[in-house]
Amino acid sequence: MFRSTLLRSGSLLRPLIAKNTVSFGKNYQLQTCRSFTCSSIQLAKKKTKTSKKSAKEVASEEEIVEEAPTIDFDDATAKFQSIIEKFNKAASETKLGKSNPKIFDNLTVSTHDGEVEFTSVAQTSVKGRNFIITLFDPENAKHVINTVLGSGLNMNAQIDPTNKFTLKVPLPPITTETKKENAKHLKDLFEKYKHGSTKNNSLSAVRADVRNKFTKQLKGQKGTDAETKLLAEFEKLCKSYNDKLSEAFKAAETAILK
Repeated sequence: MFRSTLLRSGSLLRPLIAKNTVSFGKNYQLQTCRSFTCSSIQLAKKKTKTSKKSAKEVASEEEIVEEAPTIDFDDATAKFQSIIEKFNKAASETKLGKSNPKIFDNLTVSTHDGEVEFTSVAQTSVKGRNFIITLFDPENAKHVINTVLGSGLNMNAQIDPTNKFTLKVPLPPITTETKKENAKHLKDLFEKYKHGSTKNNSLSAVRADVRNKFTKQLKGQKGTDAETKLLAEFEKLCKSYNDKLSEAFKAAETAILK
């Protein structure tokens, strides 16, 4: 018994029929149909399994590439240079000693309006062997004079008879004792900017920060030859700035003691 079978594919029905022809002599032929069935669902399942397997294979072949430890030499150099500049500025002020026009800036002046900062009522400059204090309001002349007298700086301010806005303060003489005091203060500044623990405010603090960051990047692993060489280059940079700081200190010390 032969029959044709219809295959459902989506919303369409189509017959899949294979025809066979049987001959009965010369004048008679009988055509028969043999039915076949096809499962599209099974094919889909096989295809899905194959795609899942491929995804797993791809995932297993992925590799995580980690960046090699690095040192930001530009940033470190900028921080080292900033420290040298800070020291040079502080050393210049130390060389001036009591002839530094900023000597009164940290004083507090008692006025009719209460206590105020010195810089809010006057400013100071140097002319010859005198400090020149310019008052913003001549009414504060007596208050500023009393402040200078009680500052412990061993100085005395006087009103300029030709200008009520101006006070004159004779510069103290430079003695051997004064020079020694300034040299001692300079030495303290040198140690501060070389070995101080404040972050980014000394050469050793910047060095320690960079080395710590580099060590964290190694994650407990031994550094490669390239990484060891990189750290050696950084240490070379540190030494060059330590030498610069020492040279600046010696030059300033010589200027103070001469």
